[in-house]
Amino acid sequence: MAKKIKCALIGFGGMGHFHSAQYAKQKYVELVAICDSDPASFKEKEAEINLGKSGESDLGNVKFFTSYEEMVSSVEFDMLDICLPCPLHAEYAIRAMKDGYHVLCEKPMARTSADAAKMIETSAKTGKKLMIAQCLRFANNFRKIKEMYDSGKYGKLLRLDMRRNGGLPKKVWYRDPAQSGGALLDLHLHDTDFIQYLLGAPEKVMTFGIERTTGGIDDLMSNYVYASGGPKVSSEGSWCRGAWYSSTVAVFEKATVDFCDEGVRVCPVDGKEKIIKVPASPNPYFNEIAYFSECIVKNKDVEVCTPESTRLSIVIAEAEEKSARTGKMVTVKK
Repeated sequence: MAKKIKCALIGFGGMGHFHSAQYAKQKYVELVAICDSDPASFKEKEAEINLGKSGESDLGNVKFFTSYEEMVSSVEFDMLDICLPCPLHAEYAIRAMKDGYHVLCEKPMARTSADAAKMIETSAKTGKKLMIAQCLRFANNFRKIKEMYDSGKYGKLLRLDMRRNGGLPKKVWYRDPAQSGGALLDLHLHDTDFIQYLLGAPEKVMTFGIERTTGGIDDLMSNYVYASGGPKVSSEGSWCRGAWYSSTVAVFEKATVDFCDEGVRVCPVDGKEKIIKVPASPNPYFNEIAYFSECIVKNKDVEVCTPESTRLSIVIAEAEEKSARTGKMVTVKK
């Protein structure tokens, strides 16, 4: 068995707990340190977000720190897992790569596409690997949709509709669009990223969105315009709903595909509905950590989730915000 690399995690809030819970059974990496400015977070056994509870982490051999500087000077590691709030992603990713660490960073990649570009530039200069944890790319049910699209099994994709809606997050920084980007960048970006991963960047976007509580675009519907003959694509995102709800529907020439509790439901144009069972475990957080750590250990290029690709998702999101605020269709500058 290959020797495991060592990972340190910074930011031990909701996503930090979700990430930390995935390390116990990893093949190529072990968690050795956690850093958070609030020591009270170390006492929380698990966290809960719209996806449910993170599950408890095995932290028996993990060292805890309240500053990045203290952690770097006290423990040796190879990879930094960044689960900090969005406005800190670029700062700490750039800092860590310059300090000699590979970086796995939570989404969104950065607050702006310009900051994301600086992260890519630093990765190239330092030779350190960089990957953004766009979890839908690593989710087993979404992988099945991509497999169906790539194989052409059900013919041409005619229509794709994605929805991701919930309530306003409780933590204060989410409610400041200068930090979080509002629902458009923090929540809706999941679907924008998967659409771009599946189909490439659209030529234009037309987004109908509203401000309500935060001053950001917190409820929206986007249409992604592809070249003539391309699929009709839309995505809805909101922080203005009472309960969590998400859905994905792909209408192919020969079947309509969506998700159900057991996995993926296929409704053929001519034929009987069938369920393709897709295991919920391992979850996308486990899969993304496993993939990135294997790339480090085997010195392979990051291909599933390149930083250039995840930056492009932010470029699209910025075009969506411009469209929502101007009421006009906006060209995506790739």
